[in-house]
Amino acid sequence: MGLESIHEQALGAKEARRISHVDLAKLYCFVKKGGNLDFVKTKLEGSRFEIALNRPEKRNAFHPEMIKEITQSFREAGASGAKYVYLYGEGKSFCSGGDLEWMKSMKDYSLSENRQDSEELFDMFQAGYELDLPIIGKVHGHVMGGALGLVSICDVVAAELQTLFCFSEVKWGLVPAVISPFVTRKMHKSRADQLMLTAKVFSSEEALESGLIHFKGDAPQMNHFLEEQFQLLDQAAPEALKATKNLLKRVENFDVFSLKQATAQVIAERRVSPEGQKGLQFFIDKQKPQWN
Repeated sequence: MGLESIHEQALGAKEARRISHVDLAKLYCFVKKGGNLDFVKTKLEGSRFEIALNRPEKRNAFHPEMIKEITQSFREAGASGAKYVYLYGEGKSFCSGGDLEWMKSMKDYSLSENRQDSEELFDMFQAGYELDLPIIGKVHGHVMGGALGLVSICDVVAAELQTLFCFSEVKWGLVPAVISPFVTRKMHKSRADQLMLTAKVFSSEEALESGLIHFKGDAPQMNHFLEEQFQLLDQAAPEALKATKNLLKRVENFDVFSLKQATAQVIAERRVSPEGQKGLQFFIDKQKPQWN
């Protein structure tokens, strides 16, 4: 993939046309070597695109600039050539939700300003959700409010034992509106209802039982689990990973009568694809697949 294609996928064709070839080269180096925005760090590490929330002095609390940087980082991940994304937070917490000063400023926003603000937050979650790459998340410390939206768009999540979670919105007279479509597709519906309505602080054990996360443990155990997930993804065929991720999103939104044609079409396309043919031959020959 050329520099122009990477840039157009990351920022959009219209914006990309405004950028010179020199700037394109800078962007490629930014992604390839590890780019630091003001509030997010990104790095392409082999087949893994890492996104680190980097506002540790504020427990990685969101504000508008950080939200835009996370959105941009998801889009860059999709254009980077990586096989999967690793999302985590620097410092003592993964993310403590909305920034206090940002929340204060909302009091003076007009209805239209609040709507635009909320739509940009939704754009961030949507950018991650629409990625055709698996997202592996690591959480620790506090995971509050909007941070649960980020957790919900991850495909696999590991949490440290002492992590605390909370849908705190109703406690402050708000509603977990923007994150609700993403949360309710991830968590058991009845449990999500209870936790959103009560604003109860819940543990990693409860998060595991609810389907929000997939593993809990101390730091060494968690890192071992994550390394295992990375290795498994590294062994997978890259185009098959993308096709599976896209299929899983489509299945969520399909009625049962639509599934027959859609799923049959997906697997048929995979079987005749060059990668699918290669994989079938590995299977027939009883060889260990090699995708690097």
